[in-house]
Amino acid sequence: MVPKLRLSPCLSRTKRKLQAGPKKAVVGIFAFEVATVMSNLVNIWRLLSNEKVDHTLRKYFSRSVGIKKLVSHDDDFIRGLVSGELFENMIPIAKFVARLEKNHCSNPRLKDFEHAVSNWINNGIDPFVWELPWEEMEKEAKKMESATLDDPILLEFQNKVELKRLEVENLKEGSLWNITFNHIGILLARSVFTIFNCIKSVYGVPHQLMADADHTSPSPSIFSKYKLLDAPPDTLGAAALALHYANIVIKIESLVRHPISLYSSRRDLYRMLPANMRAELSERLPSIQSLTYSSVEDVAAEKKVAMAEIIEWLAPLAHNTKKLHSKRNFKQQKACVSRSHVLLVQTLYFANQQKTEATIMEIIVGLQYTACKLSLKLY
Repeated sequence: MVPKLRLSPCLSRTKRKLQAGPKKAVVGIFAFEVATVMSNLVNIWRLLSNEKVDHTLRKYFSRSVGIKKLVSHDDDFIRGLVSGELFENMIPIAKFVARLEKNHCSNPRLKDFEHAVSNWINNGIDPFVWELPWEEMEKEAKKMESATLDDPILLEFQNKVELKRLEVENLKEGSLWNITFNHIGILLARSVFTIFNCIKSVYGVPHQLMADADHTSPSPSIFSKYKLLDAPPDTLGAAALALHYANIVIKIESLVRHPISLYSSRRDLYRMLPANMRAELSERLPSIQSLTYSSVEDVAAEKKVAMAEIIEWLAPLAHNTKKLHSKRNFKQQKACVSRSHVLLVQTLYFANQQKTEATIMEIIVGLQYTACKLSLKLY
């Protein structure tokens, strides 16, 4: 016998009303999609908690040497990148809510959700007073958490939908399946409004929205207008090189920490480099034939310290890039929200390509001096 899902008080009250009153349209098979959207909303909401914001803004960004060196020293610019990413993650959610409410809800206000949310974002007008206070939104987030696809009961429902009718009905009784579209519509609309405003309050308005504010018609739809995750043209993200350069940095990190493997791995590293870096490298690398051990030793020691300092701030950006790609590729991430809590600005996506290449080159030259020292010491 499959155990029943315990509904939150809010969902239980809705169920009792359904049993007592006339039959209304319920979520039904859309429960899976609604639960996924709820899960994404909760994930974004958690990123906006006081604790997370304090860590991200005051501790991480203010102390991240890598972000300051490769992305920007301007804190407002960094906040704008974060805001743009969060807005972009919210847009597919808002699209789903608009489509669900337009096609399935009977409440005329919910059917007008797309226009209302666009007006809210562009002009700050909340015509139906859907934004919730922080405390109430936190309660709603906990309710949504209890009814999402991450709940093992609903997962079991999804996997065993072909079982005999009695077991399916037992699962349906305690899930989102029997909740009305109007109730879900109100919950999702309020959540979307609240989270959009929270993003603006914490991180500001995305740069693209501010830039276009004086050149748009009143209340344009947010659903087709903006591409907020597009990286600037001089970045690794724009060149689609973020993951490749992350792999290079991780390879270099291994060589810096374990220089004994330089002999066997240098060729692999060289093959990973783009053509322009290989050409520059041949001009900058010292020739071992023209060096003596005493002349190399001091330079190698100095380079060793410099390499360790660079790897200390560069490697986390590379590992974050790999982490984000292991969850989903950058194309997919526009349609889903990761639980990894890694933001694009914490990766190499927005890193300036020229500065990143110069930094990598500095480490490779240092590794060459280390290799020269080891070679001369042997002979």
